[in-house]
Amino acid sequence: MSKTILRIFLTSALLVLTALVAFAQDATVVPFSDDTYGVQGLIPEGWQSLNDTTIYMRQSTPTDVATLIIQSAPLNMDRLWPLLLPQFGLDAVPESTGTYTTDVFEWTLYYFDFTQGDITVEFDLGLAELNGTTYLVLLQAMPDEYDALHESVFLPVLDALRLLEEEEVPYRVEDVTFDNGDITLAGTLTLPDTEGRHPAVVLMTGTGPQNRDETVVPGFPVFKLIADHLTRNGIAVLRYDDRGVGQSGGDYDATSIYDFAADGEAAIAYLKTRDDINPDQVGVMGHSEGGVYASIIGAHPDSGAAFIISMAGTAVDGKELLLRQNELLMQSGDATDEQIQSQLDFLNSIFAPIAERDWDAVAERVRQHVTAQWDMLTEAEQTATGAPDVETFAQRETDTFLQGYANESFATFLEYNPGEGWAQTTVPVLGIFGSLDLQVDAEQNAEPMEAALREAGNEDFTVVTLEGANHLFQAAETGSIAEYVSLPKEFIAEFLPTVTDWLLAHVDVQ
Repeated sequence: MSKTILRIFLTSALLVLTALVAFAQDATVVPFSDDTYGVQGLIPEGWQSLNDTTIYMRQSTPTDVATLIIQSAPLNMDRLWPLLLPQFGLDAVPESTGTYTTDVFEWTLYYFDFTQGDITVEFDLGLAELNGTTYLVLLQAMPDEYDALHESVFLPVLDALRLLEEEEVPYRVEDVTFDNGDITLAGTLTLPDTEGRHPAVVLMTGTGPQNRDETVVPGFPVFKLIADHLTRNGIAVLRYDDRGVGQSGGDYDATSIYDFAADGEAAIAYLKTRDDINPDQVGVMGHSEGGVYASIIGAHPDSGAAFIISMAGTAVDGKELLLRQNELLMQSGDATDEQIQSQLDFLNSIFAPIAERDWDAVAERVRQHVTAQWDMLTEAEQTATGAPDVETFAQRETDTFLQGYANESFATFLEYNPGEGWAQTTVPVLGIFGSLDLQVDAEQNAEPMEAALREAGNEDFTVVTLEGANHLFQAAETGSIAEYVSLPKEFIAEFLPTVTDWLLAHVDVQ
């Protein structure tokens, strides 16, 4: 996904804390399965799902706090913790209480408590990494019954949790690795179950450390779904974990957009070595920032790419895109004009120090900005941040910002203008935008992409905007990020046919 710097103040999704009475009891566990997070196992009998999610609440009395949460995120554990800390009211990662090994997972265990007024709630937390995804099990309980629920709920849930079995597919699936210099990247290659040499597409993910499936929203593995559809239509697809994610080597934070583009070129080169791939019909498809990498590849005549698909890719420089993106996203969140202008002024203030890689100066400007934001919040909104005071809030937000953006990927994203790459791209190009995409605005990027490709003398390009599609090409209502989770976990009807029809007109399937 594209670079977004947007302060979003969330009430705790994981904390259910009210005036409470103790209600101690053991629990009987029963089977469950969940397609959203791709897991199955056990949950306490009689505990009710909150809004059809994997948040299960006992609710034996109106004030019963006992809650179990089972979730996953396509992030490594060290990247997930900064997102969890404010939800738990924690300033630092608690010390682990040990590990717990099951048939599937190696769990790292944590214990902590949270006090509000006279009420204290205790927490069990288990985190386990597998293939670039972190799985989470959280138990929330009153002190009087914590020990009983730890034994009767938390540990049995950890023991039983496992991944849903993959359904059989009418094509071949192969785990592969390939090298870019001294970096080894790992991925999945899907191949039509027919003889001969197949055309192939390399999928390149968007912003942030992503696994090969690009599961931006739980239950919606964007790249896995694209690979499945294309392979069923005779086209091989290679998708891979980003550097430092899943089974791929390297350090994501030390990697520039040019390195990520080079990883895509290495994937092309690898496919060309295979006897089951047509070396003359290998191309790339980049989503969001992956479209930026695609423009870099397009500008390299020796990249080996026979065609390029840009899926919500960009055609203006990163700074211009970021300003428009934040404006649209904040408008969708009902931010005031004062808040929006404050955000845009902040962004303009950090571009220069980021270009210099002066992260201390960036940190100071972030701290000043979030302090000013605190003053714009109502007392209720300040409480909802989970921070007891402005100093804690500012430090937490500054640390979170630097963890996400003090890296080469972001710095080079701001510096590069993809329009310059498209202006040198002469291989066939399909550019797809969504009319409700608030992260890569179609009005801002579609026309510049067309103009740049015309400048290149490209005689075979198509740029299309799909009405009603958001950044993930779901059928959207507003296009806001908050909407992604609530929408059906599927593409808008026109998306996959648009990609497939264009590809089948440019390649030969067996």
